[in-house]
Amino acid sequence: PPDIINEESSADIAVQEGEDASLTCRATGNPIPRVTWRREDGDVILIRKPGSREIVKADSYNGTSLKLSRLERRQMGAYFCIASNDVPPAVSKRIVKICENLLCRNSNLVAPSVRAPSQLLGAPLGSDVQLECQVEASPAPVSYWLKGGRMPPNGFTGSTTSLESGQPRPEMLLDG
Repeated sequence: PPDIINEESSADIAVQEGEDASLTCRATGNPIPRVTWRREDGDVILIRKPGSREIVKADSYNGTSLKLSRLERRQMGAYFCIASNDVPPAVSKRIVKICENLLCRNSNLVAPSVRAPSQLLGAPLGSDVQLECQVEASPAPVSYWLKGGRMPPNGFTGSTTSLESGQPRPEMLLDG
């Protein structure tokens, strides 16, 4: 019967969005087992076509290596490796959980993702403008707007860098 070789198979990995991930599952048995990948949550596996932006959806993927290019948040999660060769029993193992950095420790955590639908707005002086920013995170993030001043190069507003450089500090807008 088939058996998965732990030492030659992938373990949990931490990957940033946009990076590549390569998952490996090695199995032994006679005849040589087929290896199939599935998502633990039952969702489809999203595979980017090589050299393309196009993503193909598949219920499962066959092969000892599953390559996920330019990972998106929706591709993160746990994957099962299933080895079968028509000699019962087939074996499966939850061998890989893809997540961002330290989020592997708690699957309920989601790093903040910020999106601004309109990144450049123009309006006549004195007219109203509505800015929109969509933030995804778990637990719910504390979001706020900063107006005016210049941000330090590292983006950290808690330092005195802007004051030391003679630039006004941004004003925090608390009402929405």
